[in-house]
Amino acid sequence: MLSIFIPQEILEDIVIDNMASDMEPEDQDVWYKIFAKQKFIYVSSWDEKKYLTPEDPLFILDSSGVQIKYATQYIEGIPQNHQSVTEYWNGIFLLDISEEEAAEIQRDYGVICQSVKKMDASILMDEGLRFSPKKDEKGYSWNFMLNRINGEHIPSNHLFMIDRYLLAKDKDKDEEDDLDFIKSNIYDITNAMLPTHQLKCNYTISFIIGEQKDGKSFFPSELSKMVNEELIPSLHRPYDIDVEIIYLTHLSGLYTATHNRCILTNYTVTQLEHSLKAFEKGNEEIDEGDESTCLQTILPQRLFTASGLNDYCDSPHKTHHDVMSAIYDNLVWWANNYLTTKSIYTLNGKTINIKNRYGAKKNGENWSLYVKSP
Repeated sequence: MLSIFIPQEILEDIVIDNMASDMEPEDQDVWYKIFAKQKFIYVSSWDEKKYLTPEDPLFILDSSGVQIKYATQYIEGIPQNHQSVTEYWNGIFLLDISEEEAAEIQRDYGVICQSVKKMDASILMDEGLRFSPKKDEKGYSWNFMLNRINGEHIPSNHLFMIDRYLLAKDKDKDEEDDLDFIKSNIYDITNAMLPTHQLKCNYTISFIIGEQKDGKSFFPSELSKMVNEELIPSLHRPYDIDVEIIYLTHLSGLYTATHNRCILTNYTVTQLEHSLKAFEKGNEEIDEGDESTCLQTILPQRLFTASGLNDYCDSPHKTHHDVMSAIYDNLVWWANNYLTTKSIYTLNGKTINIKNRYGAKKNGENWSLYVKSP
């Protein structure tokens, strides 16, 4: 569910340059291929055109399922109000501003922002790496696996960790050791993924977890206390971090999605076969390193691949879009119809009504989710 913002004339130029019927897909511009994969593209219009006709260069995009939406006031207001970019979790902002100002917005607010004078899609392109540590194997770690998609390379302001079994108790460990095991994996993931530089907005970490049918799990309150009192201070980040836990019962519409473990940021998706609790710390005194807890494939990815853009396979963007859409749709539903039988919501260590955090408003046929001011 990327939201791309771009001046209409720039989008038209790119479409015109790539719409020749005899042009081979491999010769088309990467941005054009990315645009063609979107549900919506938001444009600022230079001549107040409001309708697409068969004579318009953008008609080919519109007729293929990409809806062109006009957001002139919003886009043109960004240079005066940089913080407004945080209204969109997955916004890509291609703006008619200087390269320096675009870099400043990207650095300060954790979103992809580029000047139309120098657009570079490589930040969205994935190298196709995969890792398959086997049980008890050493030499892998979260920091090693996530290095190419972490906060130094890809901007972000939101991290999701999704795993129904994150709080499941291990019958072979005592409870204190088990909680330390969970904490060490969460710390390594967050420390690898969160930007280390100053942000001008809060960073949000969201845990989406599910109840265990056998009841053998830690309570969300235990995770909440551990994260807020121990984890966040130990990260030493120069910005405020909000931590939300969405704990789902089996009655929730989102519950089945928690079976598929993944880590999401604004522009990355890391899929796992088995568990976020992937590594156990070895003996630090003899520098044993981390030890894999099970055989599983772990795929840390940016959103697009060359093969996916040429329709030879699905891009990671599809998984990212589907998961984010499911989360977004359910948050919209909860913001309108709060039921404690379907979820428990905590924010920064306190259990609250989710309506106190999120609001939803209807925009035509679509619902928009927004974070309420504290």
